[in-house]
Amino acid sequence: MNHEKSFIPGTNPNWDLKLSDGDANSLVDESGHNWDNGYNFDEREEDEPEKTSFDDLADDTEFNPEAARKAREEAAGNSDSAPKSEEVRNHERQLGVEISNLTPDDNFEQVAEALYLVDQYIFPDLFDNEEKSKTLAKELFSDDPNALFSYSKTMVARDEDGNVVGIVVYRDSNCTPWDTEAVRKRFESTGVDLPENFDRANSGYMKKITDAELPEGAVEIEFVGVRDDYRSNGIGGRLMGAVMNKPEYTEAHLDVLDSHPGARKLYDKLGFKPSGDKFGNYPDGSEGVQHMIRKKPQPAPAEAL
Repeated sequence: MNHEKSFIPGTNPNWDLKLSDGDANSLVDESGHNWDNGYNFDEREEDEPEKTSFDDLADDTEFNPEAARKAREEAAGNSDSAPKSEEVRNHERQLGVEISNLTPDDNFEQVAEALYLVDQYIFPDLFDNEEKSKTLAKELFSDDPNALFSYSKTMVARDEDGNVVGIVVYRDSNCTPWDTEAVRKRFESTGVDLPENFDRANSGYMKKITDAELPEGAVEIEFVGVRDDYRSNGIGGRLMGAVMNKPEYTEAHLDVLDSHPGARKLYDKLGFKPSGDKFGNYPDGSEGVQHMIRKKPQPAPAEAL
């Protein structure tokens, strides 16, 4: 089995190491840090029973606000002492969550929390620690619509109080190359010491992402996460659907780690299919990563008269 990441050019062979078919994967790194932080995606524990109620993701992952309102009204008509079912609580949470573009007025401490925990390698390197991330996160974002971490290509889910409870960062074929020096200047302007692994995170991870070419009409979902207390309510699917359903995109791409089986389950439900062989993740290549692609369904051709 060939494990070269041949489907995305511009990659670094020092990170894209080949994996044997029998490689085991772990969420615990060499220092003993457990990265199973509860923030990544809409994951469920493996021993948790599958849900078939409202929050079970359908193929189109459409949120039904009328069903949510009906559930809330029915719950309100019951005795005050009657406990709400999990399904009703899911409906109520969904009803209050709206998805739109990130703005400079959002709470960037909440954005920082999302980014810091959504990837176990990139953002801990980029920020050093969660405290620094609260200051540095806003410096990642740009008004340039073609930059990675553009306001126009980052969407967030907000609850009824305006709190950021989920985030998705994406790019398309118009994405410009990563500018490490510009990010360095923005980080330095905050007065915070540069992270120890700043160069690896920027010139390595981020530059690697923007160097990977995408075909015209394709979008790649780079980072997606849902806050742990809002997971398993379909919000991850809604965030991704908000990107995938944009009319200018005909296909969606993403990479999924072997250590995120819940995320893989979500992507399968959303119609993503494996593309190419698995490759090794950064920085040591010890964990398998699968590239996946979802083609947007095309309307059936009209029958000839």
